[in-house]
Amino acid sequence: MDSKIFSYQVEGIKLEPSTDLLKVSPVFDRKELTEKLKELFKADGFKVDEPSFSYKIIDDQLYIQGLAFKEEVAKSIGFMSVK
Repeated sequence: MDSKIFSYQVEGIKLEPSTDLLKVSPVFDRKELTEKLKELFKADGFKVDEPSFSYKIIDDQLYIQGLAFKEEVAKSIGFMSVK
Protein backbone atom coordinates (compact mmCIF):
# COMPACT_ATOMS: atom_id res chain seq x y z
CA MET A 1 0.00 0.00 0.00
CA ASP A 2 1.45 3.36 -1.03
CA SER A 3 1.75 5.82 1.85
CA LYS A 4 3.01 9.32 2.54
CA ILE A 5 4.09 11.06 5.74
CA PHE A 6 3.03 14.69 5.98
CA SER A 7 3.61 17.73 8.14
CA TYR A 8 1.03 20.49 7.64
CA GLN A 9 1.65 24.00 8.96
CA VAL A 10 -1.66 25.39 10.20
CA GLU A 11 -1.75 29.04 9.14
CA GLY A 12 -2.77 31.55 11.78
CA ILE A 13 -2.47 29.17 14.74
CA LYS A 14 0.48 30.43 16.78
CA LEU A 15 0.92 30.42 20.53
CA GLU A 16 0.64 33.87 22.06
CA PRO A 17 1.57 34.84 25.64
CA SER A 18 -1.36 34.77 28.05
CA THR A 19 0.62 35.12 31.27
CA ASP A 20 4.30 34.97 32.14
CA LEU A 21 4.05 31.19 32.37
CA LEU A 22 1.37 30.38 29.79
CA LYS A 23 1.02 30.67 26.02
CA VAL A 24 -2.24 29.81 24.25
CA SER A 25 -3.45 29.55 20.66
CA PRO A 26 -6.48 31.18 19.12
CA VAL A 27 -9.59 29.01 18.87
CA PHE A 28 -9.66 26.68 15.85
CA ASP A 29 -11.89 23.92 14.49
CA ARG A 30 -10.12 20.54 14.28
CA LYS A 31 -12.81 19.07 12.02
CA GLU A 32 -12.39 21.93 9.56
CA LEU A 33 -8.63 21.31 9.47
CA THR A 34 -9.21 17.59 8.93
CA GLU A 35 -11.53 18.32 6.01
CA LYS A 36 -8.94 20.66 4.49
CA LEU A 37 -6.28 17.94 4.73
CA LYS A 38 -8.64 15.39 3.16
CA GLU A 39 -9.22 17.73 0.21
CA LEU A 40 -5.49 18.35 -0.25
CA PHE A 41 -4.74 14.62 -0.54
CA LYS A 42 -7.92 13.61 -2.38
CA ALA A 43 -6.66 15.05 -5.69
CA ASP A 44 -3.74 12.57 -5.65
CA GLY A 45 -5.97 9.63 -4.69
CA PHE A 46 -4.73 9.52 -1.09
CA LYS A 47 -6.76 9.35 2.11
CA VAL A 48 -5.55 10.78 5.43
CA ASP A 49 -5.28 8.39 8.38
CA GLU A 50 -6.91 10.45 11.14
CA PRO A 51 -5.79 8.17 14.03
CA SER A 52 -2.17 8.86 13.01
CA PHE A 53 -2.54 12.63 13.53
CA SER A 54 -0.05 14.21 15.88
CA TYR A 55 -0.37 17.86 16.86
CA LYS A 56 3.05 19.51 17.27
CA ILE A 57 4.13 23.00 18.28
CA ILE A 58 7.35 24.10 16.57
CA ASP A 59 8.57 27.65 17.25
CA ASP A 60 5.10 28.52 18.65
CA GLN A 61 3.46 27.39 15.35
CA LEU A 62 0.95 24.51 15.15
CA TYR A 63 1.73 21.62 12.80
CA ILE A 64 -0.34 18.51 12.15
CA GLN A 65 1.71 15.46 11.24
CA GLY A 66 0.47 12.08 10.13
CA LEU A 67 0.06 9.50 7.40
CA ALA A 68 -1.87 9.40 4.16
CA PHE A 69 -2.36 6.24 2.13
CA LYS A 70 -3.38 5.49 -1.44
CA GLU A 71 -7.00 4.50 -1.72
CA GLU A 72 -7.23 1.13 -3.37
CA VAL A 73 -10.32 0.04 -5.21
CA ALA A 74 -11.90 -2.90 -3.48
CA LYS A 75 -11.78 -6.00 -5.60
CA SER A 76 -14.92 -8.05 -5.56
CA ILE A 77 -15.12 -11.70 -6.33
CA GLY A 78 -18.30 -12.74 -8.01
CA PHE A 79 -19.77 -16.17 -7.71
CA MET A 80 -21.98 -17.63 -10.36
CA SER A 81 -24.42 -20.35 -9.48
CA VAL A 82 -26.12 -22.64 -11.94
CA LYS A 83 -29.41 -24.32 -11.11
